[in-house]
Amino acid sequence: MYTASFFLNQKIVYFCGKTLIDMKWLLFALMYVATVAAQPAPATLKERLERLLADEFYQRATAGVVVYDLTDQKTLYAHNEKRLCRPASNMKLLTSATALSALTSEYTFRTGVYYTGTIDETGHLHGNLYLAGGFDPELKSSDLDVLLMQVKKAGVNRINGNLYLDASMADSTFWGKAWSWDDDMEAFQPYLSPIPLNKGVVKLKVIPASPERSPIIKTEPESSFIQVVNRATTVWRSTEPTRNTLRFSRDFADGYNRITVSGTISTSANAYETMISLKNPHGYALTLFAEKLSEQFPGSNIHAAGTMRVPAGAQNLGYATHNIAEVVRQLNKESDNLNAEMLLYVLGYRKDEGTTSTEKGVAVVQQWITQLGLDPKAYSMVDGSGLSNQNYLTPELLVAVLKYMYQSPDFEVFHQSLPIAGIDGTLANRMKNSAAYRKVNAKTGSLTGVSTLSGYVTAHNGHLLAFSIMIQNFVERTSYVAANYIDKICAALAE
Repeated sequence: MYTASFFLNQKIVYFCGKTLIDMKWLLFALMYVATVAAQPAPATLKERLERLLADEFYQRATAGVVVYDLTDQKTLYAHNEKRLCRPASNMKLLTSATALSALTSEYTFRTGVYYTGTIDETGHLHGNLYLAGGFDPELKSSDLDVLLMQVKKAGVNRINGNLYLDASMADSTFWGKAWSWDDDMEAFQPYLSPIPLNKGVVKLKVIPASPERSPIIKTEPESSFIQVVNRATTVWRSTEPTRNTLRFSRDFADGYNRITVSGTISTSANAYETMISLKNPHGYALTLFAEKLSEQFPGSNIHAAGTMRVPAGAQNLGYATHNIAEVVRQLNKESDNLNAEMLLYVLGYRKDEGTTSTEKGVAVVQQWITQLGLDPKAYSMVDGSGLSNQNYLTPELLVAVLKYMYQSPDFEVFHQSLPIAGIDGTLANRMKNSAAYRKVNAKTGSLTGVSTLSGYVTAHNGHLLAFSIMIQNFVERTSYVAANYIDKICAALAE
């Protein structure tokens, strides 16, 4: 053996033309070789993964795992790869991949402003304005300011007429199929609209006042569209966290954005902020734009008149735009449900029909799955975000998506949209102290009883691997256990 020879060569001496060996060093060398030979071989990737999946946790929970070497083009591991699982936000991988493939990374979301009537020589618009949505999930209040500037560039300085919002491009369904009604006010479950201004949410900021007085409550942005009923009380400072017991509620059935704030906030507390989804996002966008117009065009007579399709012959004054790469990045990095649903709307939109729906978008995704060589009828898809518990995919399908996108001209846009382990997005606080740190770009997913992660990992030999891990059927108090096992699997892939 080479190692034994090395030690022997250190103690070979010559005497009277004969070679003598120091027996002490020979014995040491032989013992060393025997010790090395007795060491067990390092565990293979399959052995390490199967050891993790043999834990008693999986006596109740189930897991599906697929690992594919994109460099060597071969499957490294597969366990329950065809098992149907609820994907949670891993559904967003399928939605964003379909969108980039069908629309390409050149696609731009546009929200337009139009007018009918005339603009006289004094800059007075005698006619109506129309705000036309384009499913842009990144549309902000600042974009309305961009549209205002474009109205001004057209020479308008006063408006006498109505403001309408064109929301005709989508059906009237405001939530996805089987979304939870008790998540009504949650920002992660917004009401859907072709013009989802500010993500369809409003920020409430509660600032403590003096003891026994109502705190100050502000909305951002401020608008008459939101009503706040302040029933909260400021209490004397306390180190007990229970002294801050703010509660936010809204009558689910009345259809209004009347938000009641109750409970207490301590005088020593920092301002408390929360995001609340808004009912009737059409009306929100219409009201906010009308308020901005009245502020920027003094002396005008502008009435927010409701919804109406932009008439044929209306003149365009300009657009606010965002590229699909920005939308996909926010979608996957931050697991933005609204962005996924808006992409699904765009996928299903047909000019000849003039409208779209979630079902039409899902049909496009199902058709795209056939390009992967798989049967879309084998899966269940009812939304684009994964919020619904009626979605069912398999690890095999998700790895097929990742393999397809690896060959796509838009791979960089797709890959860079995924959270990086220990660095950003929904993986910012995971895998910081493991071999997977910085080496995993993957999409997280979580619902009650569901934990998933699918994406790419760079192995120790430099190979790029595509993987999907889907763990199901555990009680909520053990969700951290499922996430921990996923992180351990990623570390094994990176080692």
